[in-house]
Amino acid sequence: MIVNPVSSPAALLLLGPALMLLLGSVPVAVASRHPLVVGRLIQAVGLASLLSTLAAVLLAALGDAQPQVTLLVLGSDTGPVPLALSVLADSLTFTVLGLVSLLVAIIARYSTNYLAGEAAQGSFFRWLAFTASGFMLVVIAGNMLMFLIAILLTSAGLNRLLTYYRDRLPAQMVAHKKHLFSRMADTALLVAAVLIAASVGNLSFEAIAASVEQGDLSWQLHLAAWLIVAYAVLKSGQFPFHGWLLQVMEAPTPVSALLHAGIVYSGAIIVLRTHELLLADGNALIALALVGLMTAVLASLAMLTQTAIKSSLAWSTVGQLGFMLLELGLGLFVLAVLHLVAHSLYKAHAFLSSGSMVDVLRTPGSRPRRRVTSLAWGAAVALSAAITFAMAAAWGITPAKEPALVASGSIVAVAVAQLLLAGWAGTALKVRLVVVSVMVTAVYFGLHTGFSAVYSGALEPIPEAVPAGQYLLLGLVAVVFLGLSYFQSVLTSRPATPWLQRIYVHLYNGLYTDLPVERLVYRVWPARFRDLPGRRGRLRS
Repeated sequence: MIVNPVSSPAALLLLGPALMLLLGSVPVAVASRHPLVVGRLIQAVGLASLLSTLAAVLLAALGDAQPQVTLLVLGSDTGPVPLALSVLADSLTFTVLGLVSLLVAIIARYSTNYLAGEAAQGSFFRWLAFTASGFMLVVIAGNMLMFLIAILLTSAGLNRLLTYYRDRLPAQMVAHKKHLFSRMADTALLVAAVLIAASVGNLSFEAIAASVEQGDLSWQLHLAAWLIVAYAVLKSGQFPFHGWLLQVMEAPTPVSALLHAGIVYSGAIIVLRTHELLLADGNALIALALVGLMTAVLASLAMLTQTAIKSSLAWSTVGQLGFMLLELGLGLFVLAVLHLVAHSLYKAHAFLSSGSMVDVLRTPGSRPRRRVTSLAWGAAVALSAAITFAMAAAWGITPAKEPALVASGSIVAVAVAQLLLAGWAGTALKVRLVVVSVMVTAVYFGLHTGFSAVYSGALEPIPEAVPAGQYLLLGLVAVVFLGLSYFQSVLTSRPATPWLQRIYVHLYNGLYTDLPVERLVYRVWPARFRDLPGRRGRLRS
């Protein structure tokens, strides 16, 4: 629905990106002389963007606005070449933009002390503002053209942040690798946009959804759906293209927080924006679910073996993104948004507090880990499953109403079982852990119900019926996560055996799945590092 800019809540959403872009345009000399001033201004703009987003929510709630409102900013969205830039105001935009605005303000505040005294601090804040502006535009984009332009701006700024320490070869190498994968993803999305424009005649997300509802998809739209999935896989660092996301640890910690808690979700965002098209295609979503499942399994196992805090967090991000794409592939779009919000807040906190983890690990008096028997694990899983499915039923969620509960309920039960096993002492289970488990599942399914209501106008509801073949996928997901739980809880708690020691080494290196991809990257596109002191020319594998 196209509306007048004056009466649209979408107009308020442009305030944050516009002011951030203004800060990102401050001359280098000015930013270098007054880095703290620029940092404080970013904090203020982040909070102003959060407040303007809340005002837009209030305006949408009090007015007669539709669930989705598109504000045409520039150009025309019709005709043979639909070149238009527009803003989409819906519940998804409000949620993610508010989240990003808050994160940027916190990261800017953290960076004030983290980079204090560094000569390039002012330049860092300029590129932080520029990158934040680009990603805010990604979040509010109302059509694929604006999304593409915004993600290109975001990538340009992020590349400068990743290479903040320009004298570090690993930082330059991984930025080169990430740049190649990003351009591959952007090319896939550009081709998808061209195909959609040729078939639909419009690039707005609302028009794409309306076209899909009219009937059978053209071959252009089927191919576009697969290209969108390819974009999501590449941008989310999924198997086998996950290496770059693990290797960006040479960047300052605030950059890691911004990437892992925000920018890396661009793949999930475009899937959510075009989910009607992907649902109509069907097969592309199944492929997305399978890639997400493989990535989640690999990352969950590799994370257990990491000895560096930030490396463990990076594997955690890869795994959580795999889990998120699995949810999207299963059609659980509302749960994916819940996951996105929760993981973003957790991961930002985890990275920004990673330095204090060293002090925690050095604290004396930590007790050795108890061995978990198969019987104890089975009892914990059975109890957690009973708690989980009983609480789901209390909220009116049953497998009959939501078949996907077979998978999602099993995953929640596995998570609760890990909580129960953490306090298992011999044959006695602490009552308070059971109470906490009940409370955790009650909160989760309460959020499940609440998010389903909030996003009912923007996202397709959780399906009440699925094809017979999809039950096999749901069952596979449940079995895989139960197997992961058994491996993590029972097998790793046993005394080291030769086969466990061997697999530990392989898992520590991520089963070496990234090596062939990395070699291919440097063979296709050799790197140049001219800014490094004492190094010239190309780097080949």
